[in-house]
Amino acid sequence: MTLDFSILGTVWPALLRGTTVTISLTSIVLLCATPGGIAVALLRSAPSPTVRTIVRAASWIFRGIPPLLLLFLAFFGLPVVGLTLPPMPSAVIAMTAYMSFYFGEVFHSGLQSVARGQWQACKALGLSPARTLFRIILPQTIPAALPPYISHATEILKGTALAAAVAVPELTNAAKQVFVVTYRPFEILLAAGAIYAVLDAGLLILQLYGERWAARRRAAR
Repeated sequence: MTLDFSILGTVWPALLRGTTVTISLTSIVLLCATPGGIAVALLRSAPSPTVRTIVRAASWIFRGIPPLLLLFLAFFGLPVVGLTLPPMPSAVIAMTAYMSFYFGEVFHSGLQSVARGQWQACKALGLSPARTLFRIILPQTIPAALPPYISHATEILKGTALAAAVAVPELTNAAKQVFVVTYRPFEILLAAGAIYAVLDAGLLILQLYGERWAARRRAAR
């Protein structure tokens, strides 16, 4: 069989719609998992040993479960307890739960990079814990956390392909539907792979700039 890339001109709108869904799903998961990760990181440093132990155990469990299994639990398992969700919300919940604990590890490492004495100094100055966190600690945490954060963001982008398993109309699902109809799997999948590569390259460029910015921040201390 000879290759025929001219078919891409016909199927491009379908792939573009799938790309839009992929970008939307990635963005929503990032928006939800980022505060989730911050919450996990703060609970990892909670004064209570019980809370720290529970959060560590939850992190170990969620990071050890395959994301596809979490996706199936959200889509097929929740209806058993009376909560039926469409494919897109199911994918958002599953991926957010999964990535929140990965981001939690990232932010926890960033918080650990800030000297503990700064918390004590802020307390001595009468600053509230919230003001200390958002005005003093987090700005110093971001340079250390940004490069691995963006690295995990690329994993979210690629992980959205799993949502095809529950009929989310993202890029992989769109490519599958197109090549089933056109019988041109190689050309269609190659085009989908190229789109993923372009999107991933954008995030990797952000990671590169983030690493340089973090290095300048560390050098300025």
